[in-house]
Amino acid sequence: MKLLELRLKNLNSLYGEWIIDFTHPEYISNGIFALTGPTGAGKSTILDAICLALYGATPRLGRITKSNNEIMSRQTGSCYAEVLFASKAGRFRCHWEQRRARNRADGNLQDAEHQILDADTGKPIETMKSRVGIVIEEKTGMDFDRFTRSILLAQGSFDSFLKADSEQKSKILEQITGTEIYSEISIRVHERHKVEQEKLKQLQSGALDIVVLEAEQEVALLKELEEKLQQESALTGNLSKTNDALLWMKNIQNLTKEIEGLTQDKEKLSSEMETFKPNRSLLSNALKAASLDGLYATLTALRSQQSDDKTALKNEEAVLPEMEISATKQSEALTVAEQLTRKRKEEQQTAAPMLQKIRSLDQKLAELGKTISDETESYSRDVTLIEKDKQNLLREKKKKTESEVQKETVEHYLAEHSQDAWLVSGLTGIEEQLGYLLAKQKEIKQGERKLGIAEKAVEIAAKNQKEATKQCDDTKTVLEKCSSDLQKAKNELTALLGDTSLRSLRNEKDSLLREIAYIKKIEELESLREKLEDGKPCPLCGATEHPFAKGNIPVPDEIEQRIKLLTNLIKKAEDQEALIRELELAENNARSMLQACEKTEASAVSEKNSNERICAEIQTNLTNLRSEFEELTQSVAEKLQPLGITELVASEVTSIRTLLASRLNTWQEQTTRKTDTEKRIDSIDSEVKRLEAVISTQEKALETKKKRLDDLKQQYTNGLDERKTLYGDTKPDEEEIRLTTEVDHAEAAEKRHRDLHYNLQQKLTTAKSHVESRKKRIAQRIPELEETEKSFLQALYSSSFTDEHSFKEARLSYEERESLSKRARELDTEETELNTKLKDRKNRLDIEQAKKLSATSYDDLQEQASTYEDSLKKVRDEISTCKYTLHRNKEAKERLKDKQESIEAQTRLCARWSNLHDLIGSADGKKYRTFAQGLTFELMVGHANRQLEKMTDRYLLIRDDSQPLELNVVDNYQAGEIRSTRNLSGGESFIVSLTLALGLSQMASKKVRVDSLFLDEGFGTLDEETLETALESLSALQQEGKLIGIISHVSALKERISTQISITPLSGGRSMLSGPGCTKC
Repeated sequence: MKLLELRLKNLNSLYGEWIIDFTHPEYISNGIFALTGPTGAGKSTILDAICLALYGATPRLGRITKSNNEIMSRQTGSCYAEVLFASKAGRFRCHWEQRRARNRADGNLQDAEHQILDADTGKPIETMKSRVGIVIEEKTGMDFDRFTRSILLAQGSFDSFLKADSEQKSKILEQITGTEIYSEISIRVHERHKVEQEKLKQLQSGALDIVVLEAEQEVALLKELEEKLQQESALTGNLSKTNDALLWMKNIQNLTKEIEGLTQDKEKLSSEMETFKPNRSLLSNALKAASLDGLYATLTALRSQQSDDKTALKNEEAVLPEMEISATKQSEALTVAEQLTRKRKEEQQTAAPMLQKIRSLDQKLAELGKTISDETESYSRDVTLIEKDKQNLLREKKKKTESEVQKETVEHYLAEHSQDAWLVSGLTGIEEQLGYLLAKQKEIKQGERKLGIAEKAVEIAAKNQKEATKQCDDTKTVLEKCSSDLQKAKNELTALLGDTSLRSLRNEKDSLLREIAYIKKIEELESLREKLEDGKPCPLCGATEHPFAKGNIPVPDEIEQRIKLLTNLIKKAEDQEALIRELELAENNARSMLQACEKTEASAVSEKNSNERICAEIQTNLTNLRSEFEELTQSVAEKLQPLGITELVASEVTSIRTLLASRLNTWQEQTTRKTDTEKRIDSIDSEVKRLEAVISTQEKALETKKKRLDDLKQQYTNGLDERKTLYGDTKPDEEEIRLTTEVDHAEAAEKRHRDLHYNLQQKLTTAKSHVESRKKRIAQRIPELEETEKSFLQALYSSSFTDEHSFKEARLSYEERESLSKRARELDTEETELNTKLKDRKNRLDIEQAKKLSATSYDDLQEQASTYEDSLKKVRDEISTCKYTLHRNKEAKERLKDKQESIEAQTRLCARWSNLHDLIGSADGKKYRTFAQGLTFELMVGHANRQLEKMTDRYLLIRDDSQPLELNVVDNYQAGEIRSTRNLSGGESFIVSLTLALGLSQMASKKVRVDSLFLDEGFGTLDEETLETALESLSALQQEGKLIGIISHVSALKERISTQISITPLSGGRSMLSGPGCTKC
């Protein structure tokens, strides 16, 4: 990353807002600049601001929180730090800010705000304080610790990378060079190896779960299955024959029963047919009568039509005279209605001219009346407006009087409190001094609290030291006793064993035990041993000498006594050794406890000295604060005397600030009120003059309107008189409506009479026509009726009916005929079916009886079939079991084969991953990362050595062979002696740290590029020549576009660096910045 711009506000001594533009041409051309200024001016604050903007923390103070902000300038209400930087991810602006409540210096600290934005678009990337640090690490590739070890070497920690452990160095290199992929690869290899091994175990476990039959078991099952299939075939044949015999007997029984049932049904049917004979006779007559229904229906219809026409003719001839009389009367009424209509129309035409004249006169009067109404309304409005303006004029005059009284009151107050005018310009300074006074008072209280805490801490530390000293003395006593007891036990063991060791005693005892066992074994061979003779060979071994022959057996009593003595001696020695071990353990514990006690005592002494020093510092600081507070109190009291405040009490500072602010507000309010009152009086005078002029103009216009209104009213009265003379109070529209209504009524009456007359004439004509038509139809129908009656009688005689009456008695309804016919058909059909079935069943019975399939009884056959079925079921169950077992075995063999193939493939795969895991795999990614970072570290050391070579020919950096990420130094001035970096002096450590930082700056990755480097102090440890060489090396980095910032008090350093940012102290603990790109907002 590369820093482009820094903004800060109210940080330590740098009050106000400051901007440092690192893109200024001088920084670009030189590449190296110095931050110069006396001690305490605020040089390190610049580096703190960079860390604060990026990470919300500083190397000196750590994280800035709501409860702890020692970097905010005193007596300010807010502070911020902001950096603009570029990285491989783009250009970004990071802003950190914290305020006090209401931006007041005495307000409580609020939560800090932290955000990062895209510098090109201004769009926020992250505003959550807890997430900004993560985004910063993504964009720069470094967290706070790695940033302060590789880019910003803060005061007192320039060698932090050099002294970092291997793990910390690895992480920094990983971030700088982008080689974190090696950790990921190592972890992935470890996880994959673990997964593949687990898969192999699962496959092997699955293979063990598969059970397969032995070859002998499988052959036996196949043979058993074949035998069972043969048994099944034999049993199936026997069962089939038995079932056929049973079915034959069952068929004979069923046919016999069916024939008996059919015979009974035939007898029942004969009885039912005998009962139905009367109904069958009725059905026959009804069917004959039904054949004459068409002819009889025609005859009945003709008779009905003739009778209906005669009745209607009689009624129509009776109505004709009455209809003729009504038609005559309606004709006369129509004539009268026509005459009335003509009369009403003549009256309407006569009244039309007069109505037109009166209507025109009424319209003129209406228009004149509307004009009079409008003029009257306008006149009333003008009168009201004049009255309103007169009232406004009175109110304005009253307001003027009140304003003049207010003006006099305000002028009186300002004259009495003229000294408060000074507060307008002087209150800000007084408030600042009072605020500073309050802050000092608060610091004094805090100092007193800190002093109390420190004094208490001193008492506790002294008590802890005393306890630690006592514990050390007690532990020393215990240690001396343990050492004495241990030495005594060792002396006793030496006296017990003498020059012999315990091991020798154990060996001697074992040898004696074996010898006793050997003797006992020889004694057990007594019978054989008695047959041995000296000089003759042994039948077992062939020896001619027999040392254990009769009379040659050694006596075991002395050996047993020796064994018993050794056993007691060994037991005592072992007990003594156990005691010595316990005493050695107790001595070690006592020695460890003594070391811990001595450390605790040293820590307590250090803590006590530290607390006493802190207590003294707090006391000195408190004395200074009280002195400053008294001086400031006296200065402020002198400034307050002209305001009537003669004495300044510390407890009344806040109330005095409030009182002064209140007096200033009151003075400003009264001044504003006086100005407003004067403006209001001028405005009222203008309004009074305007109202007087408006009222005069309105009164003149009102007089003119009144004269015109009187003329219009006279014209309206004359028009009304003329109207009454011509037509009275009658309204022309109502008269016209009345005449029109009478004409409409007459025309409607005429139309009604005409329609009624027409309808009556039509009805009379129609009635006469109907009478003639009906007479004609009656005469025409008589011959047809006589012919139809003659044909019907002939048909009756031919169908065996004597007359029309017998015909009617024989007739049945259609439903009755259908019911009887259906029943007759059912009886006939049932008779036919019974005869057919009976014949068929007898023939089948004869056929079945001729087969003679078995002579055994039906019950015996059933029992035999049941036995065959049980046997067959048992055999089939056994067959199914065999087939299922063989099928499962086949599937298991196939599964086992597949599983074995999978296991072989997985074993090969596991072997590859195991080899890779042995090389680079680890759960934490450390194995491969350490190897890869060792190579990266080697490269960085190469870059650092090239820089170191430019500074001095004495030193050479090399990697530690046993620890790949640790450094050693080859000292060429001491015959190439290899030294640890932890054994370097201050100047040597700075040179090595500087070259390592320069080496890091040469390293880059896809994520991180180090283009800025800041060094705080450390150059004071270098000699003149080395300093010059270091500066030349740093300046050379400008060619690579890098920016180097240096803070140092070394005068030679400041003389050699032309581009400088000067921090100049001012009064009141403030400082200012000056130099290229430095501006104050």
